[in-house]
Amino acid sequence: MSKKVFLKTIASNLNSCRTEVEISDETGRVICVVFENKEGWHTELLDKESDQSDPDFAAAVRDAKESLCPYVNRRGDDSPDGLTAGGLALWLMEKQDGTAMGLQIRRERKSQ
Repeated sequence: MSKKVFLKTIASNLNSCRTEVEISDETGRVICVVFENKEGWHTELLDKESDQSDPDFAAAVRDAKESLCPYVNRRGDDSPDGLTAGGLALWLMEKQDGTAMGLQIRRERKSQ
């Protein structure tokens, strides 16, 4: 039995004000979206025929959650007022190391 391949794309969702991971199958079709909000982690299934009990799918969802953890504004809480769409996208994509989309936007946060 061959292992299924899932692709992940990390993106800022400006409409929902969050950072999310889109999980796609081998054909490139997005089958679910993984994100975190105040209520916790969510997996929004877009393809109702996907087998959620598949161990490879479950591993892809776990990997998606881990991939989002470095994004400090992933939940979209308390977003700054007055940002342009581009500014909000960068804010949502900000990582703990002070980068967003490969650009250094501030100094690295010191761990406490």
